[in-house]
Amino acid sequence: MKYTFLALGTVLFLLSSCGASKKLEQANTQLSQLTETNAKQAQQLTAYEADIKRLKEENISYGKEAEACRIMEQNIRAKKQKLDEELAARGTSWQQIEDRAAKAVTDLRNAGCDVTYQNGRFHITVPEEFTFKSGSATVAPKGREALNVVAQIMYDNPGVVTTVVGNTDDQDMKGAKDNWSLSTERAGAVVRVLSDVYNINPKRLVAAGRSKFNPIASNDTPEGRASNRRIEIVINPRFDRIFDLLAE
Repeated sequence: MKYTFLALGTVLFLLSSCGASKKLEQANTQLSQLTETNAKQAQQLTAYEADIKRLKEENISYGKEAEACRIMEQNIRAKKQKLDEELAARGTSWQQIEDRAAKAVTDLRNAGCDVTYQNGRFHITVPEEFTFKSGSATVAPKGREALNVVAQIMYDNPGVVTTVVGNTDDQDMKGAKDNWSLSTERAGAVVRVLSDVYNINPKRLVAAGRSKFNPIASNDTPEGRASNRRIEIVINPRFDRIFDLLAE
C-alpha cells in the first residue's frame, strides 16, 4: 500500500512538472512574439519620425519658395508699372504696340507677303512675282504696295531698323549680271524706294544680297526655284530699352 501511494505521488509530480514546462514554453513563445512586435513597432516609429522630420523640412522649404514667389511677383508688378509709365511718357502703351504689330502683319499678308517672328525680329518674305520681273531689279507696282506697309511700320515705330536681303535661285543669269549682282541690286532697289519714295532715313536701312546661297526650297523644280527668288525684309523692333527696363 505504501508503494502504491509513492508511485501515485511520483506520477502527480511528473504531471505537474510537465504542465509547468508547457506554460513556460508558451510564455517564452509569447515573449518572443512580443519582442519581435516591439522591434517592428520601433522601426515603424523611427520611420514615422523620419517622415515627420522630412515633412517639417519640406514645409520650411515650401514656405521659403512661397516667399520668394511673392517677392518675384512684387518685382514683376513694379517693373510692369515702370514699363507702362515709360511707354506712356512716349505717348503709347504695350497694348497699342501689340495692336499696331497685329495690323501690320495683317496688311503685309494681304499684300502677298509671308510674315514670321523669329528671335525678336519680324521676317517678311516677298515673292519675286510681287516685286520684280524676271531678271529685273526694278520694283514692280505690287512690290511697292508691300513696301508701303513696311514704310508705315517704320513711320509708326521710329526706333525700327530694317534690313533688306535679296535672294535668287541657282540658275545662271543671261547677260552681264550674275546672281550675286542681281540679289544685291534688288535689295538696293527696295532700299532706295523706302528712302526716296517713302522718305525713310537711310541710316535705318541696310541692303544685302545672298545670291543663290540661302534657298528655302529645292532648286530642282520650277516651284522651288520660284520660292527661292525672293526679297526678305527683316524688321528689328529694337525692344532693347524695354528689355533693359524689365532687367532693372
